[in-house]
Amino acid sequence: MSELDPTLAVNVDTANQISRSIFAPWLQQLGMVVESIDSSGAVMRLPYSEQLCRAGGMVCGQAMLALIDTCMVYVAFAAQNQYGNCTTVSQTTNFVRAAMGQDIIARGTIVKRGRQLLFGEVVL
Repeated sequence: MSELDPTLAVNVDTANQISRSIFAPWLQQLGMVVESIDSSGAVMRLPYSEQLCRAGGMVCGQAMLALIDTCMVYVAFAAQNQYGNCTTVSQTTNFVRAAMGQDIIARGTIVKRGRQLLFGEVVL
């Protein structure tokens, strides 16, 4: 797969196929996996790795933001029930506590559908 095919069924298998073939190589190296995807949103996993940690053993914010942004891409695909190009317009993040020593699960949902924009929320 070298480009997004809007005719593919939006499901876990095709979502993970897209992750492995379309996204930037550095993003693929994070090993993120789509665990579920449907019209209500998406769930992704970022496997824990010491390579993602900063001093003190905390998973760095950059890795978590990559997970959040990627999860939101899949929320958009699910909302449209097709794959296609999309881009992040705005992102606000609140870190409540450190992530340490375990996989991180992202749950993305739709907050509001606009005519041109989709507003969503991802909770780790």
